[in-house]
Amino acid sequence: VTVVATSSAAVVPAGGAVTLWADVTPDPKVHVYAQGATEFTPVSLSATPSPQLRAGAPQYPKPELAASPGALVGVPSYTQAFRIALPATVQAGAASGSHITVAAVLTYQACDDRLCYPTSTAPVNWTVQVK
Repeated sequence: VTVVATSSAAVVPAGGAVTLWADVTPDPKVHVYAQGATEFTPVSLSATPSPQLRAGAPQYPKPELAASPGALVGVPSYTQAFRIALPATVQAGAASGSHITVAAVLTYQACDDRLCYPTSTAPVNWTVQVK
């Protein structure tokens, strides 16, 4: 997969909200498991805690059911590009003009029509400036 980090705003006031996005694109003919997959590792985004920014729970798009090697029924998956939203709030005491770097890890398991690959991780980083 490829992952691109974007955000709803590059500059955020202290105490303000921002949405951090992880745009994930599976390789052609590959699917990534979604929340609700029980025998596989579903995609997850975990942000490192920051004293300057409070991240909420990641929001995942609705998955589709995809065939998977060895599974008798469809498994919640993403076969097309999808976006994970991470709502966040800049702490009220953050210094104006400072830059906040938010680090996260995307964990996922992918399969093609023949086999499943081991669980993988990818780093995701955002930087927002405090207004």
